[in-house]
Amino acid sequence: MNEHILTFGRSSHLVGTLTRPSGTARSTGILLLNAGVVHRMGPHRINVKLARRLAEQGFTVLRLDLSGQGDSEASDGTLSFEKQAVADLQAAMNHLQRLTQIDSFALAGICSGAHHGLAAAQQDDRLKSLWLMDTHAYPTAKTPWVRARKQLHLDFGGTLARWSAKVLRIIKSQTSAGPRLLVDNPYPQPSKAEFAHTIQTLLDKQVRLQLVYSGGMFWQYNHPSQWRDAFREFGAVAQTPCDLLSDVDHTASTLHAQQRLMDSVLQFVAPLP
Repeated sequence: MNEHILTFGRSSHLVGTLTRPSGTARSTGILLLNAGVVHRMGPHRINVKLARRLAEQGFTVLRLDLSGQGDSEASDGTLSFEKQAVADLQAAMNHLQRLTQIDSFALAGICSGAHHGLAAAQQDDRLKSLWLMDTHAYPTAKTPWVRARKQLHLDFGGTLARWSAKVLRIIKSQTSAGPRLLVDNPYPQPSKAEFAHTIQTLLDKQVRLQLVYSGGMFWQYNHPSQWRDAFREFGAVAQTPCDLLSDVDHTASTLHAQQRLMDSVLQFVAPLP
């Protein structure tokens, strides 16, 4: 295994770390990217550890900083946030194909990295496999009951008191007009039908998918059958592989959580050429 720092993109403003296997390389390259605004090393260096584990399995891995993040300089600002991320990922694939014999790509993304992967795979056929953690979640009728049961189990009296206070706040808010909060989210939550259409588009393109939800998403996603239940009316979308790792937090802050995530990714990519 060896590692190199790369610069690439139209103006060489993007920076990444290339991890290559010491032996024969597979024909699939793997992209790892920022989770939120975290440097390309990933939360608690998870991307560094994962890249090296993948290289041991014969994969060439590029972990990159998107424009304006980590060590990468800002772009010229002509593209929107989402379009720039897609352009950055395409630049990364272009550069790797100039350097290696890679003919297809997989991507492992956490949070915003998952959203970027979805957007890029819709536009670029070279992205053939996506491992996506903590993307959009859609509660079912069961979700609030699972949440309430856990709250009551942990603190019965305190939970009842908080619920009572919440009811009073709701009543008060309905009788007095207050300021409305604006949420600035570059990836606003699409409707369930819109998200199902995105997933179906990728399935039609024969993109392999693995969805993962962490315990950090407990408020929105908290039982193993939730994906299947939420998308039951959308046919093949409901059968998309989806795992709930309830013992893993959103940023993989423990060694146990990191091992669980790496095992999940390694299992997903194992069949790739």
